[in-house]
Amino acid sequence: MAKWIKLDRKIESLVHALRAKEEEAYKQIIRSADVVLATNGMIMSEILKDEEFDVAVIDEGSQQVIPSTLIPIMHAERFVIAGDHKQLPPTVVSDNRELKESLFEKLIEALPDLSQMLRIQYRMHEKIMGFSNREFYEGKLIADASVKEHTIADLGLGEPERYRDILDETPIVFVDTEGTEAAERLPDRSTSYENPKEAEIVKALIEELENMGAKPEQIGIITPYAAQVKLLKKLIDTEERVYEIKSVDGFQGREKEIIIISFVRSNDCGEIGFLQDLRRLNVALTRAKRKLICIGDSKTLTCNETYQRLIAYIEKEGRVRRWG
Repeated sequence: MAKWIKLDRKIESLVHALRAKEEEAYKQIIRSADVVLATNGMIMSEILKDEEFDVAVIDEGSQQVIPSTLIPIMHAERFVIAGDHKQLPPTVVSDNRELKESLFEKLIEALPDLSQMLRIQYRMHEKIMGFSNREFYEGKLIADASVKEHTIADLGLGEPERYRDILDETPIVFVDTEGTEAAERLPDRSTSYENPKEAEIVKALIEELENMGAKPEQIGIITPYAAQVKLLKKLIDTEERVYEIKSVDGFQGREKEIIIISFVRSNDCGEIGFLQDLRRLNVALTRAKRKLICIGDSKTLTCNETYQRLIAYIEKEGRVRRWG
């Protein structure tokens, strides 16, 4: 037993020494590096908490609560924050509005002369960009020449046999379900809405896109409601193919060649719930590169003035098509 205790202490001492050497090696690597990448929280780890940096560059600043943003700032002589406060705010469980404010947004309001807007975007066809540009960015955005007029024709797809006026080269289309018995519903033991008719429409369009030669990785499906995400996955995904079907929050920072949005809400009261969160609308509308298909009940949605303007914009710059 005495021999075992002696060996155990020796092993513990060697492990401790090894960990100390490993930590020192990490620190030497960090101190010799030009750039160190980390999350905000990682800055307070054992390896980084004593380090100081010349400049902190903080990405996605508009999605961070203030204490999180302050961590890297405290370890740098200067800092730069990048983000978009017209898109999703920090994710906070509390309803307290102050907790959802970001330092990024506060600095823009307090020191507008120190902020710079990046005006050229390299993702969307200019007509996909157009509504958000007008509604949220004062018309200041410019589509780069490399994306300004690109369409799904560039993907080498075949011609659609069905739904030609939805799946042609028109960059932005609104599929109107008004009058098609596309009512929303609350599943049992759920507080989240689903819309089976809209889910069927999404499935039909996906199947035709497949026939045209589109690949699952080129297509994204966005819906604001978790119940609709669940329904769409059950209806569309198979063992052979899995599509990226997510909530608006899940698609923040992502992009696809083709995006299909299912708005879900369809009722006689004009209730659109948290579709009124216009920052989420902005995120959803700006994920598509070449083709954006919006599916919804115009009668319900146009009870909100922003959605009125959205559908009017699509009617002018793209196409509005009634389903059925």
